[in-house]
Amino acid sequence: MRLGDWLRSASERLALRDVEASKLESQVLAGFALNQDRSWILAHPDHELADLGSLEILLARRLGHEPLAYITGRREFYGRVFRVQPGVLIPRQETETLVESALDAIDRRGAKTVLDVGVGSGAIAVTLKLERPDLQITAIDVSPVALEVAKANAFTMSAGIKFIESDLFTGLNGRRFDLIVSNPPYIGRGEFLLPEVRDFEPEAALFSGETGLEIYEQLATESEVYLESGGEVWLEIGYEQEMSVTQLWEDRGWRLVGQAKDLLGHVRVLGFQAVASPSLS
Repeated sequence: MRLGDWLRSASERLALRDVEASKLESQVLAGFALNQDRSWILAHPDHELADLGSLEILLARRLGHEPLAYITGRREFYGRVFRVQPGVLIPRQETETLVESALDAIDRRGAKTVLDVGVGSGAIAVTLKLERPDLQITAIDVSPVALEVAKANAFTMSAGIKFIESDLFTGLNGRRFDLIVSNPPYIGRGEFLLPEVRDFEPEAALFSGETGLEIYEQLATESEVYLESGGEVWLEIGYEQEMSVTQLWEDRGWRLVGQAKDLLGHVRVLGFQAVASPSLS
């Protein structure tokens, strides 16, 4: 079979399983199987496929709703390619909004030390370190699998980061930081999820409890102890959580210092500072 014929067939089959970017995903699968980039795939529709079986095995996994990033073992984030694997949350484009907000806060405040709570694949921590090499970044996660992947990504990209296995702040021994960033689990147990997410990504990185707000309550209660005077916390939130998260933090002695919207216009990031904390000069 010619490559172009397989691409058309694969795209049609993916579309029937409600895969939105079916053409793109068929091209990515072909490129992964043939060890070629997408431009080569597009330029060689007449290439005769010598091993159709390997392509069909990959396609079958995607037709079963396994995330493309888990099949290929990689995901692009902020212009860089990160390793991912089952057991680790796949980086999302909306999380780039958190990175942009954190970079703005770092520059505005002259921050030197940053803590990434729930490092996952390392996408946030590694990106911040590469964008601002002088930062001292500590990254924590309760998952040994996530820490292993994050360490591998940091090593591959030569990003010097201190990693600690820690259930929230328990492993920090009282250390303080100028800035805390986090993309925590914020999905409530009853919320609808696509099978790619529900059936494959780690529950601990998705769900924080029945409402999805439990992790924010814990962070609002405990974060101040780990901040330098005037420090800030920047968080990713669910697209309908702006008001509830803001109210929760304000009720616990924080003030809102900033917010940012994702590409769809949803407020996706909130920044807070403890009311009693003076601003850094």
